[in-house]
Amino acid sequence: MNRILLLLLIFTVAASGMSVGAFERQMVMDDGATFFDAEPVKEYDSQLRLNKDIGWYLKSSLRIIGTFPKRSAFRIVVKKDGKAVSEVRCEGDVYTKATDVGLRTEIQRRGRDLNYEDYMTAGLRCFDESAVIKGTGKFQIEVNFVDGDTDTETLVRTYSINVHRATKVRGSATKPQPDVSDYYIDRHNEAAVAIAYFVQSNIEGTYFKKPIDNYGSPTFGDLYIYTTYSPDERSRRPSSPFARCSVNGKRVALDYDRVSMSEDQSRREVGIYTDRLAAQYKRGSAYKDQVEFVGLTFKLPLHFGEAEYSKPPIKVEEAPGDWECSVIANGVTYRTFRFKIDENGLVPHPEQTSGNINLFYKAALIDMEIPAGGSPIDHRLAVDPAGGLFYGIPWTTAEGKAMAARAPRKGVPYHVPSNKAP
Repeated sequence: MNRILLLLLIFTVAASGMSVGAFERQMVMDDGATFFDAEPVKEYDSQLRLNKDIGWYLKSSLRIIGTFPKRSAFRIVVKKDGKAVSEVRCEGDVYTKATDVGLRTEIQRRGRDLNYEDYMTAGLRCFDESAVIKGTGKFQIEVNFVDGDTDTETLVRTYSINVHRATKVRGSATKPQPDVSDYYIDRHNEAAVAIAYFVQSNIEGTYFKKPIDNYGSPTFGDLYIYTTYSPDERSRRPSSPFARCSVNGKRVALDYDRVSMSEDQSRREVGIYTDRLAAQYKRGSAYKDQVEFVGLTFKLPLHFGEAEYSKPPIKVEEAPGDWECSVIANGVTYRTFRFKIDENGLVPHPEQTSGNINLFYKAALIDMEIPAGGSPIDHRLAVDPAGGLFYGIPWTTAEGKAMAARAPRKGVPYHVPSNKAP
């Protein structure tokens, strides 16, 4: 990596009057970006004359904050009861402002907030199908950073996952045969978690895929909120949701109040269970019970900073304080978000300021409330406050614990066989 360019950029930022304190965060995981997916490994059984699963492998999507040399990597170790059962090394994509072609000139840097940190990512290409893991239940995942210059390793974060196996049947109704199973990782606790972030570009930029867009507006951002939910096949997101907001208890008039709700299929974990155990499924179609966790994104009609071509209708920095926004459609509330705004944008959550979790620059964990009994899009709700957030990180603040504790319960947490279905 070009250290001279990095020093020059730091000097440029300092000379512009902006803080360089963001460079202090080094070698910490962006916990909000972490995502794990369990996928089956199949093998042909010559006696049964069909494929069967022999276990599963882990796919990982990761982001680590800091300035790193190129050819650096992650080494992910999966453990069961303290014993390593899988190990995968994957080279990361290193991003540094010093080498960003979108920041080469003074004109390109003009007006931009350059206090965000460098980082390294590894998308869902980070996996090895030959690293087969057997069994289900609780596993620990150790994320190690491997320095691209020295090959030295640093243990950065330990997560925990709970893996379930959804078996399947195939063939005729009278002679069903076992099919390749699905494996899925429990993400119920993420239903209580919401991340807010002002995205610079609604074309390419999102918190997970591209948090910084150095080709868009230097300072203007739209408010995106990210969470996870568990729908079923019949769940339909509302067609015309809107936002109803207040600041410090006073209603805010929104000339444009539409909210966009979308799913992030890159953060989808699904397990489909089938059987023919109950009498009614011994003919016709097999019984199916699908467990799904998928990323849910809300784009609110709120903005931060100056737009290049027009003044946004609602600039949150002009109304600092305690914000509350409910997402409503046809009289039904789907989620209520609460967050603090100051002149710099979103105020970090106590779970961040305590150092318990880390998110990308200017992103904030925010308070979220799911309506009692769940909303129409929620099929399963089973938050365990003791299970923490972001794959097993314990809640440490009163604010975080309260948010997890008030999450309602709905449906059956996991798949059940047809002869035990409610």
